[in-house]
Amino acid sequence: MQIRLKVTYRQIAKHLTKALPVEGQGFREKVEENLKAIERLPKAQRQALKVAYIFASKVPKEEREDMFQDLTLTLLEANTQSPRLAYSIARCDWQNWWQRYKTRSHYRANDINPVLKTTRLVEDTVDFEAKAIGNVDGEALWHKLPRQIKAIVSKRLTGQPLNPCERKRLSRFAQQNRSLLLDQA
Repeated sequence: MQIRLKVTYRQIAKHLTKALPVEGQGFREKVEENLKAIERLPKAQRQALKVAYIFASKVPKEEREDMFQDLTLTLLEANTQSPRLAYSIARCDWQNWWQRYKTRSHYRANDINPVLKTTRLVEDTVDFEAKAIGNVDGEALWHKLPRQIKAIVSKRLTGQPLNPCERKRLSRFAQQNRSLLLDQA
């Protein structure tokens, strides 16, 4: 299963151009220039920009530029070809950033309520994301299982006891198909 990131290079180019002191027609030209530069990058670097953009957009506006730069640097240093690994690295850094931000914000009395609301939203988003990824991976694995193994797994998932023959068959299947099971993890 591939992760498809719903971010365009134009969005990233606009984000990069906003930091420059240009306006009007000059802004559009700089966006086009940045877009061409992004499209010339190797695939792994473009992917790092996309993932960093996604998670940077989930922090307060004042912090977005710094978060984008930090995540991009981390992902470029990791030099990963896997979109899943890049996404996981960025998500972990993003979660750690929120923990530090939440701690810092508790010292500012006027920011406590918005931070708590945002933190709840972040936690809900992370929980939903984990469930969605788990469901997709589980469905993909389910479709790859043979019919007899599906029957045994269904029995096991509903809490029904397995007989010795079913346990052996399931164990043998798991040992012989470790790569199938581990690819989904």
